[in-house]
Amino acid sequence: MTGKIVSTSRGEFHLREYGAHSNEPLILVHGWPQSSYCWHHMTPYLTDSRVLAVDLRGMGDSNRDLSIDKYHKDQMAQDIFAVADALGLETFNLGGHDWGGAIVQEMAHIDPDRIKRLIVINMILINNPKGEAAAAQLLITHHYRSSWYQHFLSIKDFPEAILTGKEDIWVPFFSRGISNPIPQDAIDEYIRCYKINNTITTAANIYRTLKHDRKRWKEKYYNRAINIPTLIIHGVLDPVIIKEYLIGAEEVFSDLKIERHNGGHFICDEQPKAVAESINNFLAA
Repeated sequence: MTGKIVSTSRGEFHLREYGAHSNEPLILVHGWPQSSYCWHHMTPYLTDSRVLAVDLRGMGDSNRDLSIDKYHKDQMAQDIFAVADALGLETFNLGGHDWGGAIVQEMAHIDPDRIKRLIVINMILINNPKGEAAAAQLLITHHYRSSWYQHFLSIKDFPEAILTGKEDIWVPFFSRGISNPIPQDAIDEYIRCYKINNTITTAANIYRTLKHDRKRWKEKYYNRAINIPTLIIHGVLDPVIIKEYLIGAEEVFSDLKIERHNGGHFICDEQPKAVAESINNFLAA
């Protein structure tokens, strides 16, 4: 593994690189409350790819820009394109988990010609109103109880007041596996990054912009098909991204494969070999 800072037109971003430089590039984008280290235990199995795991703006070891406008997901998508540009990559395979899964979908809408194959792991489908409606019908019966933290993080200044100095409690509370425990080295790395100055704010900004993202998705992307070969991987024990979100997926992805694994939301940490094998098979098809 090689770690480095990539300077781009949009700021500096930390990157972890694995595999032979001659292999086909696979850009991977993590979610919250993690960093690019979430792919670390998968990479020994992704032997046919040059894995480029990027830390999102405001997380990992990337820049901590406090401007909230930079955390709209279409803007975060442009960050990843800028990293690809700095690396000299015109086209690439692309995958994302959690918020990374939303960001890579944004990228697929913004510039689909650059993306050879797309992988979305445990995230809503931003162009799929049928799945949104089906999931909402079920989640509302529980008052969206499993999403409480999203509302908490959206409150101005409150997370900063409550969580400062308690990152080593906050991060492990969420970083728990269901089918298998998340490796302790991964949890330690997520805590380290969350303790970096201003991270409570920048990580919360990902949620504070969600209402604007949802408005844009509804106006621009609902029922707009993605015509890139796509693999959706779902950890079926996830209490937040439930299986109903996938209803209607075949109507908004023209070339789609769905694979389900017996794990929770953090399926990459819980089942690294199984997820990597799904990705390998998809990329080799």
